[in-house]
Amino acid sequence: MTDGTVQFVEPHELDQMIGQETVTVIDVREADEFATGHIETAINMPTSNFDIPALIDLTDENDTDLVFVCAVGQRSFGAANAVLPQVDCKVMNLKGGIQSWSRAGFDLEGAQ
Repeated sequence: MTDGTVQFVEPHELDQMIGQETVTVIDVREADEFATGHIETAINMPTSNFDIPALIDLTDENDTDLVFVCAVGQRSFGAANAVLPQVDCKVMNLKGGIQSWSRAGFDLEGAQ
């Protein structure tokens, strides 16, 4: 259940949530950015092709919370706020985005 605000998560918290399979990671970067490296379980849904009904269906079908990510956390924060009133789950944003994930020592799938 949402408390009405987007919550921020640190990379190590997100890693734990992914390991427990309690969240779905939504990467809102464009496809070419996503291809340069992304969190292993992430679904790419660029802001240029953002599909809120699909996210509503996803949370209903999988009983999952959502964590939004982008390069530094700005685009994902906007996307998270757009989805927040539409879903009945926690909506979170990775603080510092993919850059903070990498700085924390976590791998990116597809990175060269």
